[in-house]
Amino acid sequence: MHLPTFSSLSLLAPLTSVALAASIPLSTREVAPMAPIALPRITSLSYSGSGCPSSSPGVERTGAGFSDIGFRLNGFSASLPGIENANANCQVHLQATGCTSGWQVGIQSATVKGHLTLDPGASITWYLTSYWSENAAATNTISGTISNTGTSRMDEDMSRSANAGDVAWSPCAKGDGFLGILNVNFRVALDAPGKQYGYFGKDANTPTAESWNYVWRQC
Repeated sequence: MHLPTFSSLSLLAPLTSVALAASIPLSTREVAPMAPIALPRITSLSYSGSGCPSSSPGVERTGAGFSDIGFRLNGFSASLPGIENANANCQVHLQATGCTSGWQVGIQSATVKGHLTLDPGASITWYLTSYWSENAAATNTISGTISNTGTSRMDEDMSRSANAGDVAWSPCAKGDGFLGILNVNFRVALDAPGKQYGYFGKDANTPTAESWNYVWRQC
Protein backbone atom coordinates (compact mmCIF):
# COMPACT_ATOMS: atom_id res chain seq x y z
CA MET A 1 0.00 0.00 0.00
CA HIS A 2 1.34 3.37 -0.92
CA LEU A 3 0.66 6.25 1.46
CA PRO A 4 0.22 9.74 -0.04
CA THR A 5 3.17 12.00 0.43
CA PHE A 6 3.09 15.74 1.02
CA SER A 7 5.90 18.11 0.45
CA SER A 8 6.81 20.53 3.20
CA LEU A 9 6.14 23.37 0.78
CA SER A 10 2.54 22.29 0.19
CA LEU A 11 1.93 22.14 3.94
CA LEU A 12 3.46 25.53 4.53
CA ALA A 13 1.67 27.33 1.70
CA PRO A 14 -1.67 27.96 3.47
CA LEU A 15 0.12 28.85 6.69
CA THR A 16 2.29 31.30 4.80
CA SER A 17 -0.81 32.93 3.27
CA VAL A 18 -2.37 33.36 6.69
CA ALA A 19 0.83 34.83 8.08
CA LEU A 20 1.13 37.25 5.19
CA ALA A 21 -2.47 38.40 5.61
CA ALA A 22 -1.96 38.95 9.31
CA SER A 23 1.18 40.94 8.66
CA ILE A 24 -0.58 43.48 6.41
CA PRO A 25 -1.15 46.69 8.38
CA LEU A 26 -4.81 47.52 9.02
CA SER A 27 -4.31 50.89 7.36
CA THR A 28 -3.59 49.23 4.01
CA ARG A 29 -6.48 46.77 4.05
CA GLU A 30 -9.72 47.60 2.25
CA VAL A 31 -12.14 49.16 4.75
CA ALA A 32 -15.77 49.96 3.99
CA PRO A 33 -16.35 53.72 3.96
CA MET A 34 -18.36 55.19 6.81
CA ALA A 35 -19.96 57.96 4.71
CA PRO A 36 -20.49 58.71 1.02
CA ILE A 37 -17.77 60.43 -0.98
CA ALA A 38 -20.17 63.23 -1.95
CA LEU A 39 -22.06 64.55 1.06
CA PRO A 40 -25.46 66.14 0.42
CA ARG A 41 -26.08 69.86 0.46
CA ILE A 42 -29.15 71.46 2.00
CA THR A 43 -31.51 72.90 -0.61
CA SER A 44 -34.50 73.86 1.53
CA LEU A 45 -35.25 74.65 5.18
CA SER A 46 -38.54 75.62 6.80
CA TYR A 47 -39.90 75.68 10.35
CA SER A 48 -43.21 75.20 12.13
CA GLY A 49 -44.49 74.92 15.69
CA SER A 50 -45.27 77.07 18.72
CA GLY A 51 -41.56 77.60 19.40
CA CYS A 52 -40.72 78.69 15.87
CA PRO A 53 -43.76 79.72 13.81
CA SER A 54 -43.06 80.10 10.10
CA SER A 55 -43.61 83.86 10.35
CA SER A 56 -40.94 84.21 13.05
CA PRO A 57 -37.37 85.16 12.17
CA GLY A 58 -36.18 83.71 15.47
CA VAL A 59 -34.49 80.56 14.10
CA GLU A 60 -30.81 80.78 13.23
CA ARG A 61 -29.09 77.92 11.47
CA THR A 62 -25.63 77.08 12.81
CA GLY A 63 -22.96 74.78 11.41
CA ALA A 64 -21.25 74.60 8.05
CA GLY A 65 -23.53 72.24 6.14
CA PHE A 66 -25.59 69.06 6.17
CA SER A 67 -23.12 67.05 8.25
CA ASP A 68 -22.58 69.87 10.76
CA ILE A 69 -26.01 71.26 11.47
CA GLY A 70 -27.70 72.94 14.39
CA PHE A 71 -30.27 75.60 15.17
CA ARG A 72 -30.53 78.46 17.64
CA LEU A 73 -34.18 78.91 18.65
CA ASN A 74 -34.53 82.47 19.85
CA GLY A 75 -38.31 82.35 20.30
CA PHE A 76 -38.54 78.96 21.99
CA SER A 77 -39.76 78.82 25.62
CA ALA A 78 -42.05 76.91 27.97
CA SER A 79 -43.14 77.79 31.51
CA LEU A 80 -45.11 76.79 34.60
CA PRO A 81 -47.48 77.08 36.44
CA GLY A 82 -50.42 76.30 34.20
CA ILE A 83 -50.69 73.99 31.22
CA GLU A 84 -51.15 76.73 28.62
CA ASN A 85 -47.43 77.34 28.18
CA ALA A 86 -46.02 74.13 29.64
CA ASN A 87 -45.24 72.68 26.21
CA ALA A 88 -43.34 74.08 23.24
CA ASN A 89 -42.12 72.59 19.99
CA CYS A 90 -40.18 73.51 16.88
CA GLN A 91 -40.19 71.29 13.81
CA VAL A 92 -37.51 71.63 11.14
CA HIS A 93 -38.27 70.50 7.58
CA LEU A 94 -35.10 69.88 5.58
CA GLN A 95 -34.41 68.80 2.01
CA ALA A 96 -30.98 67.80 0.74
CA THR A 97 -29.52 66.56 -2.53
CA GLY A 98 -26.15 65.80 -4.10
CA CYS A 99 -25.46 62.61 -2.13
CA THR A 100 -23.52 59.73 -3.67
CA SER A 101 -26.02 57.11 -4.88
CA GLY A 102 -26.44 53.95 -2.83
CA TRP A 103 -26.41 55.58 0.61
CA GLN A 104 -28.99 56.44 3.26
CA VAL A 105 -28.76 58.44 6.47
CA GLY A 106 -30.51 58.91 9.79
CA ILE A 107 -30.11 60.81 13.04
CA GLN A 108 -27.92 58.92 15.50
CA SER A 109 -27.78 61.34 18.44
CA ALA A 110 -28.92 64.80 19.48
CA THR A 111 -27.92 67.60 21.83
CA VAL A 112 -30.29 70.20 23.26
CA LYS A 113 -29.40 73.32 25.22
CA GLY A 114 -31.16 76.10 27.06
CA HIS A 115 -31.69 77.75 30.42
CA LEU A 116 -33.69 75.68 32.90
CA THR A 117 -35.43 76.72 36.11
CA LEU A 118 -37.33 74.18 38.21
CA ASP A 119 -38.87 74.49 41.64
CA PRO A 120 -38.66 71.37 43.84
CA GLY A 121 -41.03 68.72 42.47
CA ALA A 122 -41.06 70.12 38.93
CA SER A 123 -39.57 68.34 35.94
CA ILE A 124 -38.94 68.70 32.24
CA THR A 125 -38.91 66.05 29.51
CA TRP A 126 -37.42 66.81 26.12
CA TYR A 127 -38.00 64.91 22.89
CA LEU A 128 -36.39 65.03 19.47
CA THR A 129 -38.43 63.01 16.98
CA SER A 130 -37.30 62.50 13.39
CA TYR A 131 -38.90 60.93 10.33
CA TRP A 132 -38.68 61.16 6.54
CA SER A 133 -41.77 62.26 4.63
CA GLU A 134 -41.33 59.37 2.21
CA ASN A 135 -41.83 56.92 5.11
CA ALA A 136 -43.60 58.89 7.82
CA ALA A 137 -44.58 55.76 9.77
CA ALA A 138 -40.92 55.07 10.62
CA THR A 139 -40.05 57.49 13.42
CA ASN A 140 -37.22 57.77 15.91
CA THR A 141 -37.45 59.62 19.22
CA ILE A 142 -34.50 60.65 21.37
CA SER A 143 -35.52 61.92 24.82
CA GLY A 144 -34.47 62.71 28.36
CA THR A 145 -35.96 63.92 31.66
CA ILE A 146 -34.62 66.25 34.35
CA SER A 147 -36.38 66.41 37.73
CA ASN A 148 -35.73 68.63 40.70
CA THR A 149 -35.80 66.18 43.59
CA GLY A 150 -34.09 68.60 45.97
CA THR A 151 -35.39 71.23 48.35
CA SER A 152 -34.24 74.40 46.57
CA ARG A 153 -34.88 75.93 43.19
CA MET A 154 -32.79 74.64 40.28
CA ASP A 155 -31.60 77.50 38.07
CA GLU A 156 -28.91 76.58 35.53
CA ASP A 157 -27.86 76.35 31.91
CA MET A 158 -28.77 72.92 30.58
CA SER A 159 -27.00 70.82 27.95
CA ARG A 160 -28.07 67.23 27.37
CA SER A 161 -27.12 64.65 24.74
CA ALA A 162 -28.64 61.25 24.01
CA ASN A 163 -28.35 58.51 21.42
CA ALA A 164 -31.07 57.11 19.22
CA GLY A 165 -32.48 53.63 19.56
CA ASP A 166 -33.75 52.51 16.15
CA VAL A 167 -32.64 54.92 13.43
CA ALA A 168 -35.24 56.31 11.03
CA TRP A 169 -33.46 55.86 7.69
CA SER A 170 -33.80 58.11 4.67
CA PRO A 171 -34.71 56.73 1.26
CA CYS A 172 -31.77 55.23 -0.61
CA ALA A 173 -30.12 57.96 -2.67
CA LYS A 174 -30.44 57.42 -6.42
CA GLY A 175 -28.57 58.92 -9.33
CA ASP A 176 -29.92 62.42 -8.69
CA GLY A 177 -28.56 62.36 -5.12
CA PHE A 178 -31.91 63.30 -3.52
CA LEU A 179 -32.24 61.98 0.04
CA GLY A 180 -35.82 62.98 0.75
CA ILE A 181 -37.47 65.36 3.22
CA LEU A 182 -36.28 65.10 6.82
CA ASN A 183 -38.61 66.32 9.57
CA VAL A 184 -37.19 66.85 13.06
CA ASN A 185 -39.48 67.92 15.90
CA PHE A 186 -37.90 69.23 19.12
CA ARG A 187 -40.43 69.40 21.96
CA VAL A 188 -40.26 70.07 25.70
CA ALA A 189 -42.91 69.39 28.34
CA LEU A 190 -42.77 70.88 31.84
CA ASP A 191 -44.67 69.16 34.64
CA ALA A 192 -45.38 69.74 38.33
CA PRO A 193 -47.90 68.39 40.85
CA GLY A 194 -48.87 71.84 42.10
CA LYS A 195 -48.15 75.51 41.50
CA GLN A 196 -44.38 75.14 41.19
CA TYR A 197 -42.50 77.45 38.86
CA GLY A 198 -40.69 76.08 35.85
CA TYR A 199 -39.04 77.61 32.81
CA PHE A 200 -37.08 76.41 29.79
CA GLY A 201 -35.81 78.75 27.08
CA LYS A 202 -33.14 81.35 26.58
CA ASP A 203 -31.70 83.85 29.00
CA ALA A 204 -29.33 86.77 28.57
CA ASN A 205 -26.32 84.49 28.02
CA THR A 206 -27.73 81.15 26.85
CA PRO A 207 -29.76 80.52 23.70
CA THR A 208 -32.09 77.59 23.23
CA ALA A 209 -30.43 75.31 20.70
CA GLU A 210 -30.50 71.86 19.14
CA SER A 211 -28.04 69.90 17.02
CA TRP A 212 -27.87 66.40 15.53
CA ASN A 213 -25.33 63.81 14.50
CA TYR A 214 -25.92 61.43 11.62
CA VAL A 215 -25.09 57.81 10.89
CA TRP A 216 -24.72 56.50 7.31
CA ARG A 217 -25.13 53.07 5.73
CA GLN A 218 -24.98 51.68 2.21
CA CYS A 219 -28.19 50.48 0.66
